Amino acid sequence: EKNCLEYCFAHDQIESAAYSLIPEKHQGPWHLSIGKKLLSSCNSEEEIEKIIFLITDQLNRGKLSMKEEAEHISLIELNYRAAKKAISSSMFSNASHYLKEGISLLDETRCETHHRLWISLFVSYAETEYCNGNFENVRNTVNSIIAHAKSFSDKIPAYKTLCLCVGSGKSYRRAAQIGLDVLGQLGEHFSMNQSQVTVMA
Repeated sequence: EKNCLEYCFAHDQIESAAYSLIPEKHQGPWHLSIGKKLLSSCNSEEEIEKIIFLITDQLNRGKLSMKEEAEHISLIELNYRAAKKAISSSMFSNASHYLKEGISLLDETRCETHHRLWISLFVSYAETEYCNGNFENVRNTVNSIIAHAKSFSDKIPAYKTLCLCVGSGKSYRRAAQIGLDVLGQLGEHFSMNQSQVTVMA
């Protein structure tokens, strides 16, 4: 079917049948080529943002065919951008998918050389998994952040998400203790035995 300059398959089954004709070893390079062409066709960041999901999906499917380090880093950043756009539309399951794709590309070397990107991905993943109700994933991700963050300020968003996660399980005292421990590390010391009036004061 033709609609201006856009073409589409008349039915999903026809699309699936056509795709099955492509040899498996050629599918990855094919997706990579499509993703690169879509990306290069954009003349501004605004244009990229409009089709960020389409670009990122194609490149993710072709990632095993990437050879250059710069390509991998660019794809990690695109996954993060796609996740942030999904979050802005409350599409938290989609956001988690893109964040997991980005995290999967972060080997030990890239975690060191692109630590800020690593922190951004993990913090956002903990937050989206909290919204998805996957509390075990939240705890595991927060533990990774706490273990590998290079500064305490990088850990604060993770602690915040952990407090929300623990509180959702009705462990309010434990959540409060986590918050108080963080405040203590920031130089503000409170006791769980203090009255609510004292703390609020």
